[in-house]
Amino acid sequence: MKKILIAFITIVFFGSCATTKINSNKRKLIEVAINLNNVVDDKVQVEVNPQKIKENTIVYQIPAIVPGTYAKSDYGKFISDFKAFDYNGNEIATTKLDTNSWQINNAKKMDKITYWVDDTFDSEKEHNIYVMAGTNIEEGKNFFLNLPGFVGYFKGKKESPYNLSIKHPADLYETSSLINKNTTKETNTEDIFFASRYDEISDNPIMYAPLNTVNFTVGGVNVSLAVYSPNNVHAASDMEEDLKKMVLAQTNFLEGFKTTNEYNILLYLFDPEVYKWQSFGALEHLSSTTVVYPETYSKQQLANGMINGTVSHEFFHIVTPLSVHSEEIHSFNFNTPNMSKHLWMYEGITEYFANLFQVNQGLITEQQFIDEMKGKIASSLRYNDTMSFTKMSKNILEDEYAKNYGNVYQKGALIGMCLDILLREESKGAYGVRNLMKDLSDKYGANKPFKDDEILAEIVSMTYPSVGTFFENHLTGNIAINYSEFLNKVGVVKEIETVDASYFLDSQRQLFISANNQQEVFFTDRKNTALSALGVKPGDILKSVNGEAVTLQSARIVIGKSMQWQEGDALVFEVIRNGETLKLEGNFMKSSTEVEKLIIEDLPDTNPKKKLRDAWLKAL
Repeated sequence: MKKILIAFITIVFFGSCATTKINSNKRKLIEVAINLNNVVDDKVQVEVNPQKIKENTIVYQIPAIVPGTYAKSDYGKFISDFKAFDYNGNEIATTKLDTNSWQINNAKKMDKITYWVDDTFDSEKEHNIYVMAGTNIEEGKNFFLNLPGFVGYFKGKKESPYNLSIKHPADLYETSSLINKNTTKETNTEDIFFASRYDEISDNPIMYAPLNTVNFTVGGVNVSLAVYSPNNVHAASDMEEDLKKMVLAQTNFLEGFKTTNEYNILLYLFDPEVYKWQSFGALEHLSSTTVVYPETYSKQQLANGMINGTVSHEFFHIVTPLSVHSEEIHSFNFNTPNMSKHLWMYEGITEYFANLFQVNQGLITEQQFIDEMKGKIASSLRYNDTMSFTKMSKNILEDEYAKNYGNVYQKGALIGMCLDILLREESKGAYGVRNLMKDLSDKYGANKPFKDDEILAEIVSMTYPSVGTFFENHLTGNIAINYSEFLNKVGVVKEIETVDASYFLDSQRQLFISANNQQEVFFTDRKNTALSALGVKPGDILKSVNGEAVTLQSARIVIGKSMQWQEGDALVFEVIRNGETLKLEGNFMKSSTEVEKLIIEDLPDTNPKKKLRDAWLKAL
């Protein structure tokens, strides 16, 4: 997320069916009403009726964090005019305890609370809410309701069932996985949703938008894609074919898994002229995902990046953490969370599957898959390569560890790859990570969480002692992985190749610059002939190019302009080296660099490495 990149984030809800029945019968129904027809100053009012309260005081909380975002959101920043009323309509005293909590005094007399909610999309407030976890209130046009931003819970009553009534314009249609009880409505003006507990409210976003939807069933999953395109650039029907192809391949890959019967994709395409967002992507839920992408992307860009990249990753979260998750995830504390150690599984294995299924189902070639893994190896080295992954995961809310979060999609996936190769080798090709996740899913499932400190030993007992050694060295330990050691087992070897390059990236689209924690742009230790001739050294901080200041935000523009340079053009780079400002001057020259590639060896079918590679990439 340091540059323009796509954030893959997961948010999940897990509830025991048996527990839900008991709670629904014993706990009083909390009624929530939102009127989207009444928008005042870009805000809507929420009314919450908790029924009769037995306590003298009670605390109402809006989530500070939702599972899977791994960063504080503090949705309470967008709540204003919080009030409580007795049964006679008189206001009773409340006390704001912190950003996300309000205490109601004399709660036994309370009839209801009300408050106003502002949205995050166009907010000028400083906040850390990812756009795909955000909210939009656009009167008469679009309402993007990630519900933690609108609905909270009474402390100690998170297991209470909810009725959520939403009145809305007749020409806007809802898309959500929440149960809509108003199935016989004569006019499209009100929906009444039911949730068995607060986690289900939190986990089921709702989007209201003009009708732009496709529905289909493939692989036993009912899929709905709802699209909001503010300038009517994209139609859901244009994306149907690519989405069907992807879901069919994924459900084939997950044959035998107990997955969802329904999957809803809520796609908000933003106008870059209106919102200057530098990051976007998707936020996963139990049986849906919210997706935010630029409306200016072409149909092919959306197919390649959004459908086959972002959404394919999110879909695999139905395996983990939906079916395989720890107690910390199962009973999530939205305001003082206890984080799990196993982001390597929740995000790493998910990202690995999002790539593996494509080669397994013939959507990409084996070499394309290897190239993707090579890219992840390069990207992972920008992070702390010796940091314990489980320690990072457990402490992900702390700054020291949070800055390494992006590595869950790089090294996390590579951990999955190496574990897969190891399992295939030990089992002579018969058993891999896909088999392991299915066995774990069958053993635990959505309603039975595992203990965070015990799952690794459990996996070792299910597999091989070598897996325990791998975990001790590379997962809980701080030993960097020698990827060549694992890839050589399947006949994938290194090869050095000379390729064309510019001053900022090579012909393989790999950069010569990166950014540090202060968001300064610096040159990496990668060399090319043009940079060497100009006098650039690794670690130089780039301040300007031909008099134009270079920042993390402007780097893309500078790179774009550099592609227009021609032989003989004068160049002036201003850099900071060891605290000293230097000017590096020269003329444009064509450049080359050496890149390390991973090449699949051409081996006969009888070769043990070829057999292991086939089992790794082709077997289910």
